[in-house]
Amino acid sequence: MKRIAPVLVIFGSIWLSACNFSLAADVTPPPGYQQQPVVPVQAEATTTPVYPLVPPDPAAGKAIYLEKCEPCHGPSGLGDGSLAMNLPNPAPPIGTGELARLSPPARWFDIVTNGNMERNMPPFKSLTDRQRWDVVAYLYSLSNAAQVVDQGAALYDENCAQCHGTGGKGDGAQAGELSVPDLTRLEVVSGKSQADFYHAINDGISPDMPAFSGKLDADAIWALTAYIRSLGFEQASVDVSLAQSAPSSTQGAVKPLGLEGKQDQIEEPNLGAVSGLVVNGTGNQVPVGAEVMLHVFDQMQLVYTATTQVGDDGMYAFSGVNVEPGLSFLSTIDHGGVVYGSELVKADPQNVQIDLPIQLFDTTSDTSSLSIDRLHYFFEFLDEKTVRVVELYVISNLTDRTVAAPKAGGPVVSFSLPPGASNLEFQDGELGKRYQKTEDGFADTMPVRPGSGIYQVLYSYEMPYDRKLELKRRMPLNTNAIVILVPEDSVKVKSDQIQDTGVRDVQGVQYHMYSGGGLARNAELSLTVSGGSRAGAALSVGSNTNLIVGTGALGIVMILLGVWMYRRNKLDNSGAVTQAPSSTVAMEKPEVVMDAILALDDLYQAGQLPEEAYLQRRGELKSRLKELLDQQG
Repeated sequence: MKRIAPVLVIFGSIWLSACNFSLAADVTPPPGYQQQPVVPVQAEATTTPVYPLVPPDPAAGKAIYLEKCEPCHGPSGLGDGSLAMNLPNPAPPIGTGELARLSPPARWFDIVTNGNMERNMPPFKSLTDRQRWDVVAYLYSLSNAAQVVDQGAALYDENCAQCHGTGGKGDGAQAGELSVPDLTRLEVVSGKSQADFYHAINDGISPDMPAFSGKLDADAIWALTAYIRSLGFEQASVDVSLAQSAPSSTQGAVKPLGLEGKQDQIEEPNLGAVSGLVVNGTGNQVPVGAEVMLHVFDQMQLVYTATTQVGDDGMYAFSGVNVEPGLSFLSTIDHGGVVYGSELVKADPQNVQIDLPIQLFDTTSDTSSLSIDRLHYFFEFLDEKTVRVVELYVISNLTDRTVAAPKAGGPVVSFSLPPGASNLEFQDGELGKRYQKTEDGFADTMPVRPGSGIYQVLYSYEMPYDRKLELKRRMPLNTNAIVILVPEDSVKVKSDQIQDTGVRDVQGVQYHMYSGGGLARNAELSLTVSGGSRAGAALSVGSNTNLIVGTGALGIVMILLGVWMYRRNKLDNSGAVTQAPSSTVAMEKPEVVMDAILALDDLYQAGQLPEEAYLQRRGELKSRLKELLDQQG
């Protein structure tokens, strides 16, 4: 695999000029991987917090938690959210007393702000400082039950109020000249955990505070710590029904999280509105009342979601949305089991009204309208006895309906494999997930939306080779064009169904091209591949003009193979694909941008990124890669 790496730049260059295609793949743990135990966080925070002017509000924090945290951490903070199974590392059980008692608020504020990418926790810098404090306040309510806090309040009034004051401000009747801290100020207590409070209460603090170890048992002291923790937060109880459901109004009013009723006390974010018209491209009625989901991204990270409904006029709207520069917005709607999305639009400081129209289509299970625009073949000789066959299908749907399976998750387009094929590999999926095994091959469950060449399938398999390979392939659909590229003077391809279209010079290396087409559905393509293996033949780094002009869309085979091999090489060497660079890392090298693309692919495959956002963000990264490659000449 290592011989492919030197041609990464030229593969990347060609890729930028080729068709749009998917690059997703699953990331599996490296061999010998063992799950690491949850390690209690330390008291030291790595970021100096900005403290809010008013106490953080756990009720407002709950709304944020349900939007941003519940999918991974679960409704009760036990690490059992709907996306938890997709994470390479388990989400820490922040809702348990064992962890929460060891975690000071400043530390959790730092993690919410900066993330913890080692455990796949993204940063949430798109939230205001106040919003982050609100969600931190709510986190402690997950483990400090209301009845325990009430018990602690009674114990506090009996044992602590005379010095610390009835509200914890350090102004009790017996405070006098004692050095009594104000327990309501986050600046004072945010660096302390409940475990720190426990030891102070149990052991005392010389010379002013006595030890309560002989007066209160462990449960009573822990109840006291729960109440003391709550003193720094707003005391209104958290309604368990709060924010459980998304806005149901067709206006989709989204209150600025953490700012309800306090806009005159703290600085507001840049608020605006997101709206759009839903259009049925099939010409039928728009699904009035259907749910529309808004996705907000900070760089590649999904930082906020909200839902509303389509109105009678086909419009949807979200108000009070944070539209600060640096954020991107995407709206999606599920229609007939297929998710459709708007374009991914970046925030514009000069316009806080963001328009995100969505076009959807009705579905059909009839695949007769599908056709293969181009079928590409590439042969890679692994050794004298084995050849890898790479097939790329570029398929069009020129109707006004999305072709989908009759039942959700069922097969849409089926592909056969030749007898003797082994080691089937997919570029963006695997058997049992996107692809299903069939008697003579596999089937793809991905719906095919209307459009030209937007649906593509890339896979490979290995065939035994003894001086030649007789390859017979059955066409799954009507096929317009077949294109084959092999190194010149190394491999020859013969068939009555293809024509020799001559030699193409690619970076000083001669490649032979064959083409054919006009095959009907279920027709058989018969190829004879012979010759030796010049395994070392590869593209050299330099201008890619000849490939783009001379072979056109044919170059996509080599592009995909190069990117694919780059991924395989990284997996072979390190056991896992490199994590995506954070938003603070400048993408100044092609390798860094390529890693970001691969990491984006993994987010998409893990179900953490809608397809539309994935395609849009990948396009942005491709543009950046092109800029860097152009700079390198």
